[in-house]
Amino acid sequence: MLTEAPQAPARRERKTATRVLVEHHEVLRGLMRQLRETPRSQPGRRRALADELFDELWMHERIEESVFYPAMRDITPAIAAAWSEHRQLSDQLAALVRADPRTERFDRELGVMHDALESHAHLDEERQMFPEIERFADEELLVDLGDRLQARLEWLRSSRRIRAVLRLQRALLRRTAR
Repeated sequence: MLTEAPQAPARRERKTATRVLVEHHEVLRGLMRQLRETPRSQPGRRRALADELFDELWMHERIEESVFYPAMRDITPAIAAAWSEHRQLSDQLAALVRADPRTERFDRELGVMHDALESHAHLDEERQMFPEIERFADEELLVDLGDRLQARLEWLRSSRRIRAVLRLQRALLRRTAR
């Protein structure tokens, strides 16, 4: 009897670090768009989307801060500013998670979060920092970093321990809102 040989896992496309990060920015933008389009009359959906945004932004910050920023700090001085913007984004996201999704406060926090995320991702990184990095960094280094970023993001997304930590962080934030 003939049997088929097991298929090797599909190789993922190799991307530069900047491409991986832009694609993840699109994930964050998509979540923001869904959140903004979901009415107050669906608080459970809004809460779930805010939770997903919290998790994805937390992971995004971790991959940039542990892999990308250290490797690029000698290429551009914009890394220092981007790092501090992460603190601002985290603070704003905490304010959003604390807010009741049925309220006007949630809508205000969401608007501020949207503006902060767009400023950081689009204006500061995609339009300024990334083109500078692509101009001066070695292409092979950017592709190797892209592989590391993708692998780290996949690991963070699949880690049950990380998911549990993020659930706990969100619960603690909500508890402090009372």
